Amino acid sequence: MSSKHEGHWLEREDFGAVTVVRLKTAKALDDETTRAVFAPIHSLVADVGRNNLVLNLAAVEYLPSLALGKLVMLNREAQVGKGRLVLCHMAPAVKRALDSTRLKDIFSICATEQEALQSFS
Repeated sequence: MSSKHEGHWLEREDFGAVTVVRLKTAKALDDETTRAVFAPIHSLVADVGRNNLVLNLAAVEYLPSLALGKLVMLNREAQVGKGRLVLCHMAPAVKRALDSTRLKDIFSICATEQEALQSFS
């Protein structure tokens, strides 16, 4: 059984101890939009204690450097809370951004949301 919540920038669905966050915006070009997209995700970890996260990036075509920084912070916050962050459904441009910044190795990455969820089993 899952619990689903939806907002302007993202959709959240809880599967037991794992929370799936699906971004609904293709691009977060400016800093204000990036902060608006990531604030509720950080709140899930910091305020709600949802430390096991799957971030579905299927709708995301591009991530600016601020968003990459937010992902690094989110990953660290999840680890501090004894959880982890798994990224899935990454577009080629997002994969290239992680490769070129040498950030790919710090993240758990799965091809699909289902694989990401299963990685918590």
